[in-house]
Amino acid sequence: MHNIEYAKPVAGKQRWQASSVQSVFSMTNNKPGPIAPQIHSVNPLIQPKNIILQQNEDCLSLNIYSPPNANTLPVMVWIHGGGFQIGAGTLPEYNGVNLAQAGNVVVISINYRLGCLGFLRLCDISEGAIPATGNEGLHDQITALKWIKQHVHLFGGNKNNITLFGESAGAMSIGCLLASPQAKPLFHKAILQSGAGHTYCSIEKANLIAADFLQCAQQLDYSLADFSTLGVEELMKIQAYFLAKPETYHKFGILPFTPVIDGELLPTAPHHGVANGCAKDKVIIVGTNTDEWAFFATMLGQKIKSEELMKVSLTPLFDPHKTQDFISWANIKVSQRGLAGSYQQIINEIYTGFWFTEPCHRLLQAQLNGGGQAYGYKLGRRSPIEKFGCTHVADVGFVFNTTNKTFHGDAPRVKNLVKEIQAYWSHFAHHGKPSYTENEWPSYDNNFTYKFFDHTKTHLAKHDVATIEIWSTVSNQKLADF
Repeated sequence: MHNIEYAKPVAGKQRWQASSVQSVFSMTNNKPGPIAPQIHSVNPLIQPKNIILQQNEDCLSLNIYSPPNANTLPVMVWIHGGGFQIGAGTLPEYNGVNLAQAGNVVVISINYRLGCLGFLRLCDISEGAIPATGNEGLHDQITALKWIKQHVHLFGGNKNNITLFGESAGAMSIGCLLASPQAKPLFHKAILQSGAGHTYCSIEKANLIAADFLQCAQQLDYSLADFSTLGVEELMKIQAYFLAKPETYHKFGILPFTPVIDGELLPTAPHHGVANGCAKDKVIIVGTNTDEWAFFATMLGQKIKSEELMKVSLTPLFDPHKTQDFISWANIKVSQRGLAGSYQQIINEIYTGFWFTEPCHRLLQAQLNGGGQAYGYKLGRRSPIEKFGCTHVADVGFVFNTTNKTFHGDAPRVKNLVKEIQAYWSHFAHHGKPSYTENEWPSYDNNFTYKFFDHTKTHLAKHDVATIEIWSTVSNQKLADF
């Protein structure tokens, strides 16, 4: 593994400046660079307790994994998740060695600025004194792609065959990159895992978030004029205070830091731009896991034990007269899956649909409507830990062959899924379609057919009419405001 700084420094006086490619670079082997400043929070699903990586504002580095004797191989660029607030491309579960060797591809993982340093718009509230547009993190991803385009041949990669792949906020980032003119010439294909094209905010909303963030700073005795000279620890202190307030989420949704539709880097909502054909020259795979929300329910300590509380939990999502229709739909789905229809399970089913499955379906449809090619998938391999089912982040272990015995289990199906998914993903990187040998994977325009990596077997399935009909009553704006 080679670790390389792909951008010029973005610390100190360069804070909140747009990143630019580092043309003269140095390299360290088998030693990851520092990660983006973030509020450290150990979650056993995404970060082992003994892994605490060094943080630094100058975090813009990437890791390259090349198989032996690599020569003009397809390049797969991983964009990590973490809600645009936490995470790093250097985490052990993203180790690209196994995927690079199994797929005969060059795997690259990148770091980008997070939280208030990467996705807080301050240019308007500071009247231009602070240049932050709210898209610094997204711009970092583009800078990394520019570096890769210029230099990946030195590591055996083909600059004319680049596939983006990412999970959660990484996939949501890719949704934005599909709609960004600046990113258009820098990649050719994309795989979006548990994230799609409905995660963004308007300039108006971004400015309201900035105002609330500034108010939090003032309550801690900091002023806007201090922002450019504060230490990173102080900025993280303000961010922690901002994120600890329940009203932050009531006002701005579950992800207050997201890319901004600024008219330049991101001209329009990703799903809208894709539907108008901005990504028709790309081929995409988009998919989700069957129990995405169980991850967040566990992190939030959500335990819905009454019908009244269940309905209250759904009020941010739907008009009151629609709530019972979605509860009825979820009851059917839960029953079809052979699960106990607890109130929490109903919530998990609906929230998974709202935040993941429906945006995934709409991005696939948008790509087809825009004249592009699209393939869909669903993962359903359940964890031995019953409350998780096939939850958020479960797919990562299968893609990278970094499964965890406690979380994923050790049944033969787990190893088989690793081989299957790595074969499909790498075949897509090589050839622009996921099907290989006798394993058919039709386009999503074939009656909304997708590949279902189910608990015990892999087969083709279809997005059913009843689900399409009921979710069509929810607007794109509502999905984006969640």
